Amino acid sequence: MLTLTRLPDWDRRLARLVSSITDAPGVWGASDCLLTAAAGIEAVTGEDIMAPWRGRYTTEIGAARLMRKEGCENVEDVLGKFFGLPTVGRLLARRGDVGVVEQHGVLCAGFVCDRGFLARTETGRTFLPLTAIKTAFRVG
Repeated sequence: MLTLTRLPDWDRRLARLVSSITDAPGVWGASDCLLTAAAGIEAVTGEDIMAPWRGRYTTEIGAARLMRKEGCENVEDVLGKFFGLPTVGRLLARRGDVGVVEQHGVLCAGFVCDRGFLARTETGRTFLPLTAIKTAFRVG
């Protein structure tokens, strides 16, 4: 389980990250939902929790294989592996926390920002209300 500390300027770093994430579709292994959530964590804490995973997949099938190899079935399991349980109540998630939403039967990771829950999917960036969060994890 990770023990992360928020940086003194985490809020400005997170705002810059949100501004830099375009409407372009996510790319497996480069800017997919899990790596977008990890970018949020890195902005808040300076820690790249996905460093061991980077460069190890480039497709949805490759991501699924890596998750299974790491003992996870989905992105919720991956975040749970890093952060442990219990999770924070989904409506108590604050800016910089990460979580999972379910969109069209698919779990998608992202992070809480000033515009809601930011997730990147195969169709692009999306902002959802906090009520859409299925599971949330406290960051720092």
